[in-house]
Amino acid sequence: MNANGLTLAQVQRSYGNTWEIVDFYGGWVAYRRHPWSTAAAGFGVSNVLGADDLEDLVRQLEEQSAAESRRKSRYPPPEPT
Repeated sequence: MNANGLTLAQVQRSYGNTWEIVDFYGGWVAYRRHPWSTAAAGFGVSNVLGADDLEDLVRQLEEQSAAESRRKSRYPPPEPT
């Protein structure tokens, strides 16, 4: 476990299906495995995140989850025919 309490393995278990999370020169970078279109940026959806520590990265990942929900509620997928 790192000094702040979170480990990379814990974060990967929670977000690893959607995000690739890597140590980047002493900080952390997360990038989407399947990027959203640039049009989603208007809802706060990002494809790449950076943070100094895992706690901040998790906060940003949670914010991304909320942004995705806003985007999905505004433009829900079409009903199957």
